[in-house]
Amino acid sequence: MRKRGRKERAASGRNAGHGRVVPVLTGLLALLLCFSGCGGERAGGKLKVAVDIFPLADFCRRVGGEHVEVEVLVPPGASPHTYELTSGQMKYLSEADLVVVNGLGLTPWAEEVMARAGNPNARFLKAGEAVPVSRLLPAAGGVEDGGQGEESGRVEEVYDPHVWLDPQLAAFMVRSVEEALAGIDPGHAASYRAGAERFLEELEELDREIAETTASFARREFISFHSTWTYFARRYDLRQVGLIEEQPGKEPSLGEIASLVDLAQSRGVTAIFAEPQFNPRVAEAVAEESGGRVGVWILDPLGDPADPEKDSYPSLMRHNLRVMGEALD
Repeated sequence: MRKRGRKERAASGRNAGHGRVVPVLTGLLALLLCFSGCGGERAGGKLKVAVDIFPLADFCRRVGGEHVEVEVLVPPGASPHTYELTSGQMKYLSEADLVVVNGLGLTPWAEEVMARAGNPNARFLKAGEAVPVSRLLPAAGGVEDGGQGEESGRVEEVYDPHVWLDPQLAAFMVRSVEEALAGIDPGHAASYRAGAERFLEELEELDREIAETTASFARREFISFHSTWTYFARRYDLRQVGLIEEQPGKEPSLGEIASLVDLAQSRGVTAIFAEPQFNPRVAEAVAEESGGRVGVWILDPLGDPADPEKDSYPSLMRHNLRVMGEALD
């Protein structure tokens, strides 16, 4: 047998080294691909979710569980219609995997700030628009120009955005959150489905509880600060007979205040529902002008994670139910 020379042995060693290097590189590449794309999850293990209002944040946490990190954009006590995001919130938006907003015009700034955040890869979900159009109600004012000028003759209906305050409609929103999370992170789709199913069962129980309680109210008519409780009233056979502000931020004229006073007196209305997001001064003026027969009660449609009575969607709805019960007794 011929002995191999020094040059042949060196070449053989180099080839053997190449044989070891290739599998190692292949393995590293597979790991990198997995971290960047497997299941849609970040290397840190959680999807970053930005949400406009707290009730929707609770939906996302209930569905997403341990797989999501949720940031609420509109803080307690602020109006979602006019809120301006902080620089820290803009940074979070620029890093988010999913942005969930109510839609239907509740936060009219949402699409513009999302464009400014410079995060084209984030999924943008308008959860309120998962509610079937047949179950939406027109907003106060009703219609708007379709965006092509008066000469176009196109008019589009504007819908009331407060759909989350009807638990049956909230269920459509929960399903849309489940589908969005599963689309981003299919590896945990079963977990998202299970979280959604558990929460939907809780919503069914909540709906039954509210229906039973509201059925016993002695009075069924009220005046609201604005059209917040339209869907709730329809679902539970209550009647929102008047509004302090037909459009957020537009205070009523003296003539409109006088009409509200007349309305309260003629229909025997004893409750005006104000909100912590708005100054109750005008509501209190209407109550005072009504001769002391009308009281102002504070209902909160958005909740507060720092308040144990309003730190989840079910607890928020039960809190408002208790206040309504006192006001309409």
